[in-house]
Amino acid sequence: MTVMISGSIAYDNILSYNGRFSDHLIADSLDHINLTFVTESMTRNYGGCAANIAYALKLLGGDPIVVGAVGTDGSDYLYRFDELDIKTAVSKFNDTYTAQCFITTDLTGSQLATFNPGAMNRAHEQSFPEKENITFALVGPDGRQAMINRVNECVAHKVPFIFDIGQGVSLFNGEEIRDFINKADYVAASAYEMELIERATGMNAQALAGCVKALIVTHGSSGSTVYAQGKTLTVPAVRVENDIDPVGAGDAYRGGLLFGLSEGWDWEKTLRVASVVASFKVQSRGAQNYKPSREDIARRFEQAYGEKLEF
Repeated sequence: MTVMISGSIAYDNILSYNGRFSDHLIADSLDHINLTFVTESMTRNYGGCAANIAYALKLLGGDPIVVGAVGTDGSDYLYRFDELDIKTAVSKFNDTYTAQCFITTDLTGSQLATFNPGAMNRAHEQSFPEKENITFALVGPDGRQAMINRVNECVAHKVPFIFDIGQGVSLFNGEEIRDFINKADYVAASAYEMELIERATGMNAQALAGCVKALIVTHGSSGSTVYAQGKTLTVPAVRVENDIDPVGAGDAYRGGLLFGLSEGWDWEKTLRVASVVASFKVQSRGAQNYKPSREDIARRFEQAYGEKLEF
């Protein structure tokens, strides 16, 4: 089963400042800040929601195809997709850069982040991969027009899909978000994103769940909840030691979610395996630097939930 995953493809640049931002902020001068923080280290990781989700799905043995856009510096990323045997329908634009996030963290864990969408704003120029036998999809955060196009393309091609607005919630008004949800088969969101969606649409979780087959809400270390067919099921998160980096955990979870749905698993098994994949992610820095085998995933599943996982 080929699963289309549309959304951002980005580089995450992580810088570490060996000091405190607060030591350099003057309350009376915040309206004209001019600061330079000299960092001790910098790492560049592969990121972007679509790419991260596809990476997790591939680990489980799924067959993802990433749809999106990269810029003039994106050849390296396209090569990585080839190395991972992940199919792509990705446009490359040489007059802009690939989407990039720059995150500087100080000794207290405080962060300063800057994001430039770059080629992501032109992702709508990438056409729907007609020749692929796409049977399921996830429409994730992307350029505004790209998200509109992907939703309508899924509807036109009768491809069931998860609508996962993520950081793109600010790009749309309440009426537009309601329209997306009414067209979707499933909706996935973090608890914080759900608050924003509820505020924008004027609908609570139960009302939103009534518009789709299921609404999946993640709560970080508190687990995840699915609202489906008038019932509510909450599955606890997998507890692990050395959980050092939560960035990308939600995407790892979605990879597991897509795998379970594409395999026809029940909700409890699906949410459990999604939580297991996310637990491996938080033990590794960078959104795509964890590498559990299917045997590792099955072993942790049994340890956490007391049941064997059959792929």
